[in-house]
Amino acid sequence: MSPSLNRQSTTEAASKPKGARKKPAVQLLIIAASTGGPLALQKLLPKLKAGVGFPILVVQHMPKDFTRDFAERLNRLSRIEVREAENGDRLKPGVALLAPGGKQMELDDSQTIRIRGTLHQEIYKPSADITFASVANRFRGRVLAVVMTGMGVDGRFGVKLLKSKGAQVWVQDARSSVIYGMPKAIVEAGLADEILDLDDMSERFREM
Repeated sequence: MSPSLNRQSTTEAASKPKGARKKPAVQLLIIAASTGGPLALQKLLPKLKAGVGFPILVVQHMPKDFTRDFAERLNRLSRIEVREAENGDRLKPGVALLAPGGKQMELDDSQTIRIRGTLHQEIYKPSADITFASVANRFRGRVLAVVMTGMGVDGRFGVKLLKSKGAQVWVQDARSSVIYGMPKAIVEAGLADEILDLDDMSERFREM
């Protein structure tokens, strides 16, 4: 088994994108992405098998009125069901809910989705930090968080909360990221369990 990333320098971690090939016991998969994310998600989500035994939440930085069409495209490409999240949706195995553009997606209780408007101080709409933090506070099962290509540090705060509750965290590596901002923030904070290029991550999704 490869050494823990906590015992590696950032440089060493970045040079070793392949982590231990241990399959996570997943009860909820949550994914965050920004720039470059639409293409990456179109490669990843179709790898999940029909009838996969856990629900999926996806936060992709995208403007209002674009996410519904994007969810429909992902649904056509995938073997799982993918759709834009609506207020009151319930977590369901084999269903991926995409956060609506211009709004925030939170877990209102252990199984119910709340869609709300954004507050003035909230930069990202939707925000990975907000979704991740709500999962950390309300979901009691085993969580796998995946942070992919994108600018900025959205997701770092939420991942820190998730890690404190025992979540596993994968990040996309620098080479395969369009912009290595969001994943880099996780790595530099010492929060990444595995650093994977997009091809390896796709294969891991297929194995799940």
